[in-house]
Amino acid sequence: MKTRRVNEADARSGNYVVLLKFMILLVIVACVAPFFIKGPDGAPLMTLEDWIPEIPDSASDLLPGGQMQEPATSEQTKVYRWKDADGVWQFSNDPADAASAEEIELDGVINTMEAFTAAPEPAARSASESTPGVATVLPPQAAEALEAVKNLQQTIDDRKEALDQASGITQ
Repeated sequence: MKTRRVNEADARSGNYVVLLKFMILLVIVACVAPFFIKGPDGAPLMTLEDWIPEIPDSASDLLPGGQMQEPATSEQTKVYRWKDADGVWQFSNDPADAASAEEIELDGVINTMEAFTAAPEPAARSASESTPGVATVLPPQAAEALEAVKNLQQTIDDRKEALDQASGITQ
């Protein structure tokens, strides 16, 4: 019995070896085939030159247009600075942000962005406008609310009865 199990294991591993060799051969064929398969223009789909990366001659070749652009120094950008209440310098492109803002002119093209303006916070609600609690219904209104609930329950019961009659369910 032991000899038979070993032989079955050898046979199974032999099948796996054949399968592994077939998979390796399939991968090699898939990698080499594009060199021999002709494309629509009659040339092979892939050549060895396709595998060689194009290395740029200089850093300026990496930019769109192929030439490095020198920053324009003729332009001047106006920004305003001031110290806030904490003594931290603040900068803005709008002098209205602080009355004591000092104007600074910077040479060259400077990237600026509009200052963030937070939305005003809503005014605090009074106690009467706060989230409803348990005792927010006045006694005269309680009777009306109870009547509305009873009417709603009657509507639900009527619809259930109509559905039961339509479906043929009887109680």
